[in-house]
Amino acid sequence: MAAALILTMQISASTAPEIPAVTDRTVLCLHGTRSMNRRVALFFECLQRDGFGVRIFALPRHRWIFDKSDAPLDLQRTGRCTAEIGLASSASKASAIFCFHWAVLPFAVLLGLLRGIPVIYDEHDHYELNTLEGSGPRLKLLLFSRCVRWIHRLCLPWVALVTCIHQSHSTLLLHLQRWQHNIVELHNYPSQIWRNTSPGILLSDRLCFVYIGGVYAEKGVLTAADAFELLPDSLKQQAELHVFGDGDKAVIEQLQKRAGLHVHNNVAPVVFRQFAVQHRCVGLALLADTPRYQLVGTNCTKLWEYLALGMPVIVSDVGELSRAVTESQAGLEINARLDPSDIAAAMLTLLQNPAATHDMSQRAAALMKQQGMTWEDEWQKVRNSLPAFQ
Repeated sequence: MAAALILTMQISASTAPEIPAVTDRTVLCLHGTRSMNRRVALFFECLQRDGFGVRIFALPRHRWIFDKSDAPLDLQRTGRCTAEIGLASSASKASAIFCFHWAVLPFAVLLGLLRGIPVIYDEHDHYELNTLEGSGPRLKLLLFSRCVRWIHRLCLPWVALVTCIHQSHSTLLLHLQRWQHNIVELHNYPSQIWRNTSPGILLSDRLCFVYIGGVYAEKGVLTAADAFELLPDSLKQQAELHVFGDGDKAVIEQLQKRAGLHVHNNVAPVVFRQFAVQHRCVGLALLADTPRYQLVGTNCTKLWEYLALGMPVIVSDVGELSRAVTESQAGLEINARLDPSDIAAAMLTLLQNPAATHDMSQRAAALMKQQGMTWEDEWQKVRNSLPAFQ
C-alpha cells in the first residue's frame, strides 16, 4: 500500500506543470458537453503549460469531468455552463477561441468575428458518420447528420484553423477540406509521461489483459470477456482480465458478473499507469468492423497508450488500427469480426510464449520512443499554425 502511494505521488509530481499565479493570456473554449474527453483534456493541458488561462463555456449536458488529463489542471471554478482553468487577470482579453463541438461552432464563429480573434475548431470524431451510427429513429439520425454538414458548410470558411483526427486514408481531412483548406491532422499520441513512466515493483506474475476507454459492446469488451472464459483453467490461473472505464451501464453490469474479470470505473489516467507499471500487461484494442471504425486511423488513443507503456497489443484488423502493431511486431492481429475464439487464441499464444511476449513489449516501447510520437509533438503543429501561439 505504501509503495503504491509513493508511486502515485511520484507520477503526479512528474506530470505537474509549472502554473503561473496570474496570467494575462487567455483563450475561450466552447464545447457541446461538460464532459471533457482525453483529447480535449490534452488541449487544456497544453494551453495551461503555455501560460494561458482557459475560460470554458459548455452546453449543460452530462456532468463536469476534468480528470482525463495527464497533468493536473488548475481548475479554479465551475458553474452550470462555465468553468475556468488558471488564474487570468481581470483585464486579460481572449486571444483565440477553441471550439470542440459542431453544435456550438456557429456561436464560436460569431464570437470570433465580433471580437476579431481567430477561431480554432477541433473535429475529434467524424461527426456526420458518428451521428448516423447513433441510437434513435433513422429519420432523426439523418437529420442530425445533415445538420452537422450544413454547420460545417456555413461556418468552416470563417475558421482560422481546423484540427482533426487522422482517419484511414485521411478521410476526415479530405472531407473537411471541402469548406476549409487550413487543416492540420493531430494524431492521438499520448503525452511524454506515458513513455517516460518507469517500471515499478511487480505485484503479481500473472499476465493481465487490460482494456481502457469507453465500455461499449462495439469496442470488444464483452467479446474479450467471452474469450477469457475460453482459456483452459490451468492458464486462467496465470492470467487476469481488467476493464478500466465507464460507458454502457448494461454492458458494465454484465462484465461485473463475470468470474475473474475486474472492472475499474471512474479511473484517471494516472491510476491506469500506476497499475500498468506494477503488472505484466497486454493491451486490448478490439474495434468491431463497423462503417465508423473502418475509417479508424491514429485516433484510437488507447492503442498508443498501451504501446507507450511497453505493452504488447491484441488488435483487430480494421482501418489502419493494426498497422503500427504489425509493422513493428509489437503484438498480434485478429479479424475484426471479433470472434471470441480468435481472441482466446491470441491470449493463449502470449501466455504460452513469455519470451516472445517480452520481445513484443520491448518493440512496443521502442516504437513510441521514436521522434514525433507524443502529444507534445502534435501540439507544436498548432503552435506553428497560429501567430498567437508563437
